Amino acid sequence: MSPRNPGAEKTRFTLWLPDEMLEALTGVQRQTGKESVAEVIREAISVYCDLLKAREEGVELYFRHGKSGKSGPVWILPGPPPGLRRRR
Repeated sequence: MSPRNPGAEKTRFTLWLPDEMLEALTGVQRQTGKESVAEVIREAISVYCDLLKAREEGVELYFRHGKSGKSGPVWILPGPPPGLRRRR
């Protein structure tokens, strides 16, 4: 995701977060080299929206732990846990 275009339409809103959440997001900002916490949040929302869209299209996501080999379905909220979803 690239930084926002200065000419693009924008909407500003206020998001109140617990101090611990802001500290965690600031840590993610540092780890990923993002310019701001807002950029971290925009990217996270974009990924979440993409995941929800993929689920609506019937994509099922699974994880596999590289060392232990443990695997299972990924639960994307909102919605019921994997295995309880209605079949289409």
